[in-house]
Amino acid sequence: MIFFRLLAGIIVFAGYALYGDQKIRDEHYTKPLAKMPVYAFALYQQMLSAALTGASLSISEIKQVRLEILSMLSQGAVEQRNHEMRKVREQISPLGRLLSWFLKQKGLSYQQIEEKYAKAFSKDEQELHFKIIESASRSNPSVFGKLVSKLTGWFGGGSSSSAASSSSSSSSTPTPTQPIRANL
Repeated sequence: MIFFRLLAGIIVFAGYALYGDQKIRDEHYTKPLAKMPVYAFALYQQMLSAALTGASLSISEIKQVRLEILSMLSQGAVEQRNHEMRKVREQISPLGRLLSWFLKQKGLSYQQIEEKYAKAFSKDEQELHFKIIESASRSNPSVFGKLVSKLTGWFGGGSSSSAASSSSSSSSTPTPTQPIRANL
């Protein structure tokens, strides 16, 4: 009987800690990341305007300036996401940090993300940078679901990688960067 009370107490404590962690994650990670494409577009416009003011550049030179700005912004987006992830992990409970580490030890580098998307966007470097900014602005909406699928995959469920990838790759919803593309 004491064992079950202790177990129930541990479960309640863990649930409470993870609930608090989820609130911190939403407020300090998910919501700020979702705004990243809008800020990136505003910064893109400012940087492009500053670069072109008073310059007499050919169309190919303007295109190169645009690509260089987008490259800087996509690299910055990845770095910002990884910074925010580390910062939030410092604020959550030890149990939350352990589970976060279990799901993803560290954020992907720019080179890893670029390699992931390079094949699909090999002909359109501008679109590649947009995709990287979009990717950096998304967080996994169901960290708990990802954890459950990973655990069930390891301990007798199905394939954890297919369940995790299917939950995080729903690209049918509109993204905040769509207005960016329309305005370029």
